[in-house]
Amino acid sequence: MTKINILWILFSYLLGSIPFGYIITKLSTKKNVLEVGWKKTSGSNVYKNIGKWQGVLTGLLDLGKGFMAVKLGQILNMSDLTLALSGVAAVTGHNWSCFLRFAGGRGIGTFVGAALALSPKLLGLSIFFPLVLALIWNASIATILFLATIIVLAYKYNQSETMGLFAVISLFPIFIKRLSPISDLLNKHQKTPKNRIVLMRNRLIFDDDITYLEPRIVKLIKKLSWW
Repeated sequence: MTKINILWILFSYLLGSIPFGYIITKLSTKKNVLEVGWKKTSGSNVYKNIGKWQGVLTGLLDLGKGFMAVKLGQILNMSDLTLALSGVAAVTGHNWSCFLRFAGGRGIGTFVGAALALSPKLLGLSIFFPLVLALIWNASIATILFLATIIVLAYKYNQSETMGLFAVISLFPIFIKRLSPISDLLNKHQKTPKNRIVLMRNRLIFDDDITYLEPRIVKLIKKLSWW
Protein backbone atom coordinates (compact mmCIF):
# COMPACT_ATOMS: atom_id res chain seq x y z
CA MET A 1 0.00 0.00 0.00
CA THR A 2 1.44 3.37 -1.04
CA LYS A 3 1.72 6.50 1.08
CA ILE A 4 -1.12 8.03 -0.93
CA ASN A 5 -3.39 5.16 0.02
CA ILE A 6 -2.47 5.44 3.69
CA LEU A 7 -3.01 9.20 3.64
CA TRP A 8 -6.42 8.68 2.06
CA ILE A 9 -7.43 6.26 4.80
CA LEU A 10 -6.29 8.79 7.42
CA PHE A 11 -8.25 11.51 5.62
CA SER A 12 -11.31 9.24 5.68
CA TYR A 13 -10.94 8.87 9.43
CA LEU A 14 -10.82 12.65 9.83
CA LEU A 15 -13.82 13.04 7.56
CA GLY A 16 -15.73 10.48 9.60
CA SER A 17 -14.70 12.27 12.78
CA ILE A 18 -16.63 15.44 11.91
CA PRO A 19 -19.26 15.39 14.71
CA PHE A 20 -22.32 16.70 12.88
CA GLY A 21 -24.67 15.60 15.64
CA TYR A 22 -22.68 17.56 18.19
CA ILE A 23 -22.33 20.63 15.96
CA ILE A 24 -26.00 20.76 14.91
CA THR A 25 -27.21 20.28 18.47
CA LYS A 26 -24.86 22.94 19.79
CA LEU A 27 -25.81 25.49 17.14
CA SER A 28 -29.57 24.92 17.38
CA THR A 29 -30.06 24.39 21.12
CA LYS A 30 -26.69 25.12 22.79
CA LYS A 31 -26.94 21.69 24.41
CA ASN A 32 -24.19 19.07 24.48
CA VAL A 33 -25.61 15.98 22.76
CA LEU A 34 -23.06 13.85 24.63
CA GLU A 35 -24.97 14.70 27.81
CA VAL A 36 -28.41 13.96 26.36
CA GLY A 37 -30.29 10.67 25.86
CA TRP A 38 -27.88 7.79 25.30
CA LYS A 39 -24.99 10.29 25.10
CA LYS A 40 -23.98 9.64 21.50
CA THR A 41 -23.76 11.87 18.44
CA SER A 42 -25.91 9.52 16.36
CA GLY A 43 -28.79 10.92 14.32
CA SER A 44 -31.24 8.72 16.23
CA ASN A 45 -30.19 10.26 19.54
CA VAL A 46 -30.46 13.76 18.10
CA TYR A 47 -33.84 12.96 16.53
CA LYS A 48 -35.36 11.53 19.70
CA ASN A 49 -33.87 13.86 22.30
CA ILE A 50 -33.10 17.13 20.49
CA GLY A 51 -35.43 17.61 17.53
CA LYS A 52 -36.75 15.98 14.38
CA TRP A 53 -35.15 18.26 11.80
CA GLN A 54 -31.86 18.20 13.67
CA GLY A 55 -31.95 14.41 13.74
CA VAL A 56 -32.76 14.03 10.05
CA LEU A 57 -30.05 16.51 9.07
CA THR A 58 -27.53 14.76 11.30
CA GLY A 59 -28.41 11.39 9.79
CA LEU A 60 -28.01 12.66 6.23
CA LEU A 61 -24.67 14.31 6.96
CA ASP A 62 -23.37 11.22 8.77
CA LEU A 63 -24.37 9.14 5.77
CA GLY A 64 -22.63 11.66 3.52
CA LYS A 65 -19.35 11.25 5.40
CA GLY A 66 -19.16 7.57 4.60
CA PHE A 67 -20.29 8.10 1.03
CA MET A 68 -17.72 10.81 0.29
CA ALA A 69 -14.85 8.87 1.90
CA VAL A 70 -15.39 6.06 -0.62
CA LYS A 71 -16.73 8.00 -3.60
CA LEU A 72 -13.85 10.46 -3.71
CA GLY A 73 -11.47 7.50 -3.42
CA GLN A 74 -13.17 5.92 -6.42
CA ILE A 75 -12.76 9.14 -8.40
CA LEU A 76 -9.07 9.13 -7.50
CA ASN A 77 -8.78 5.49 -8.67
CA MET A 78 -7.81 4.11 -5.28
CA SER A 79 -7.43 0.34 -4.97
CA ASP A 80 -10.29 -1.87 -3.79
CA LEU A 81 -8.46 -2.47 -0.51
CA THR A 82 -8.05 1.26 0.06
CA LEU A 83 -11.73 1.90 -0.69
CA ALA A 84 -12.83 -0.77 1.77
CA LEU A 85 -10.48 0.50 4.49
CA SER A 86 -11.54 4.10 3.81
CA GLY A 87 -15.11 3.14 4.59
CA VAL A 88 -13.99 1.42 7.79
CA ALA A 89 -11.92 4.47 8.72
CA ALA A 90 -14.92 6.77 8.26
CA VAL A 91 -17.06 4.53 10.49
CA THR A 92 -14.28 4.42 13.09
CA GLY A 93 -13.91 8.19 12.98
CA HIS A 94 -17.63 8.63 13.53
CA ASN A 95 -17.60 6.28 16.52
CA TRP A 96 -14.42 7.71 18.06
CA SER A 97 -14.06 11.28 16.85
CA CYS A 98 -10.67 12.89 17.41
CA PHE A 99 -12.55 16.20 17.71
CA LEU A 100 -14.60 15.00 20.71
CA ARG A 101 -11.92 13.26 22.77
CA PHE A 102 -12.87 10.04 20.98
CA ALA A 103 -16.57 10.14 21.81
CA GLY A 104 -19.04 9.69 18.95
CA GLY A 105 -21.98 7.77 17.57
CA ARG A 106 -22.90 4.22 16.60
CA GLY A 107 -21.55 4.25 13.04
CA ILE A 108 -24.53 2.77 11.18
CA GLY A 109 -25.39 5.90 9.18
CA THR A 110 -21.78 6.34 8.09
CA PHE A 111 -21.59 2.62 7.28
CA VAL A 112 -24.67 2.90 5.03
CA GLY A 113 -23.14 5.89 3.23
CA ALA A 114 -19.92 4.02 2.49
CA ALA A 115 -21.88 0.94 1.39
CA LEU A 116 -23.94 3.11 -0.95
CA ALA A 117 -20.77 4.28 -2.69
CA LEU A 118 -19.24 0.79 -2.81
CA SER A 119 -22.28 -1.01 -4.20
CA PRO A 120 -25.76 0.56 -4.39
CA LYS A 121 -27.13 -2.77 -5.65
CA LEU A 122 -25.93 -4.79 -2.68
CA LEU A 123 -27.06 -2.12 -0.26
CA GLY A 124 -30.53 -2.14 -1.79
CA LEU A 125 -30.77 -5.92 -1.65
CA SER A 126 -29.50 -6.04 1.92
CA ILE A 127 -31.53 -3.29 3.54
CA PHE A 128 -35.14 -4.11 2.63
CA PHE A 129 -35.98 -6.94 5.06
CA PRO A 130 -33.92 -5.50 7.96
CA LEU A 131 -35.75 -2.21 7.49
CA VAL A 132 -39.11 -3.99 7.76
CA LEU A 133 -37.84 -5.84 10.82
CA ALA A 134 -36.74 -2.56 12.40
CA LEU A 135 -40.19 -1.06 11.86
CA ILE A 136 -42.16 -3.96 13.33
CA TRP A 137 -39.80 -5.44 15.92
CA ASN A 138 -36.37 -4.11 16.93
CA ALA A 139 -33.90 -1.82 15.13
CA SER A 140 -30.83 -3.20 16.91
CA ILE A 141 -31.57 -6.78 15.89
CA ALA A 142 -32.41 -5.56 12.39
CA THR A 143 -28.95 -3.98 12.19
CA ILE A 144 -27.33 -7.35 12.92
CA LEU A 145 -29.41 -8.96 10.16
CA PHE A 146 -28.48 -6.11 7.81
CA LEU A 147 -24.74 -6.55 8.39
CA ALA A 148 -24.95 -10.33 8.04
CA THR A 149 -26.95 -10.03 4.82
CA ILE A 150 -24.41 -7.67 3.26
CA ILE A 151 -21.56 -10.07 4.02
CA VAL A 152 -23.41 -13.06 2.55
CA LEU A 153 -24.49 -11.18 -0.58
CA ALA A 154 -21.01 -9.73 -1.08
CA TYR A 155 -19.69 -13.29 -1.27
CA LYS A 156 -22.52 -14.37 -3.59
CA TYR A 157 -21.97 -11.48 -6.01
CA ASN A 158 -18.16 -11.70 -5.98
CA GLN A 159 -17.66 -8.47 -4.06
CA SER A 160 -15.80 -10.00 -1.13
CA GLU A 161 -12.74 -7.82 -1.70
CA THR A 162 -14.73 -4.58 -1.51
CA MET A 163 -18.14 -4.66 0.14
CA GLY A 164 -17.46 -7.94 1.93
CA LEU A 165 -14.15 -6.82 3.40
CA PHE A 166 -15.62 -3.44 4.36
CA ALA A 167 -18.58 -5.04 6.14
CA VAL A 168 -16.53 -7.67 7.99
CA ILE A 169 -13.96 -5.21 9.34
CA SER A 170 -16.68 -2.68 10.20
CA LEU A 171 -18.20 -5.22 12.58
CA PHE A 172 -15.42 -4.38 15.03
CA PRO A 173 -15.99 -0.61 15.45
CA ILE A 174 -19.78 -1.08 15.33
CA PHE A 175 -20.03 -3.81 17.98
CA ILE A 176 -17.23 -2.48 20.19
CA LYS A 177 -19.18 0.77 20.29
CA ARG A 178 -22.27 -1.16 21.36
CA LEU A 179 -20.30 -2.56 24.29
CA SER A 180 -19.19 0.89 25.42
CA PRO A 181 -18.44 1.95 28.04
CA ILE A 182 -16.22 -1.10 28.34
CA SER A 183 -15.39 -0.13 31.94
CA ASP A 184 -18.86 -1.41 32.97
CA LEU A 185 -17.92 -4.88 31.78
CA LEU A 186 -14.56 -4.86 33.54
CA ASN A 187 -15.71 -3.49 36.89
CA LYS A 188 -15.53 -6.59 39.10
CA HIS A 189 -16.54 -4.69 42.22
CA GLN A 190 -19.95 -3.64 40.98
CA LYS A 191 -21.15 -6.61 38.91
CA THR A 192 -21.00 -10.40 39.24
CA PRO A 193 -19.59 -12.40 36.28
CA LYS A 194 -23.15 -13.49 35.39
CA ASN A 195 -24.39 -9.91 35.37
CA ARG A 196 -21.48 -8.84 33.19
CA ILE A 197 -22.34 -11.57 30.66
CA VAL A 198 -25.99 -10.49 30.60
CA LEU A 199 -24.95 -6.85 30.16
CA MET A 200 -22.62 -7.79 27.31
CA ARG A 201 -25.38 -9.82 25.63
CA ASN A 202 -27.91 -7.02 25.94
CA ARG A 203 -25.55 -4.42 24.54
CA LEU A 204 -24.50 -6.58 21.60
CA ILE A 205 -28.00 -7.68 20.65
CA PHE A 206 -30.26 -4.88 21.88
CA ASP A 207 -27.73 -2.00 21.96
CA ASP A 208 -28.87 -1.24 25.50
CA ASP A 209 -28.31 -2.36 29.08
CA ILE A 210 -31.70 -4.07 29.25
CA THR A 211 -33.50 -6.72 27.19
CA TYR A 212 -36.11 -5.56 24.68
CA LEU A 213 -38.37 -8.44 23.69
CA GLU A 214 -41.62 -6.58 23.03
CA PRO A 215 -41.96 -5.84 19.30
CA ARG A 216 -42.07 -2.19 18.32
CA ILE A 217 -45.37 -2.68 16.51
CA VAL A 218 -46.97 -3.91 19.76
CA LYS A 219 -45.85 -0.75 21.53
CA LEU A 220 -47.33 1.30 18.70
CA ILE A 221 -50.64 -0.55 18.91
CA LYS A 222 -50.77 0.06 22.66
CA LYS A 223 -50.21 3.76 22.12
CA LEU A 224 -53.06 3.84 19.60
CA SER A 225 -55.36 1.62 21.66
CA TRP A 226 -57.37 4.63 22.80
CA TRP A 227 -58.78 4.84 19.26
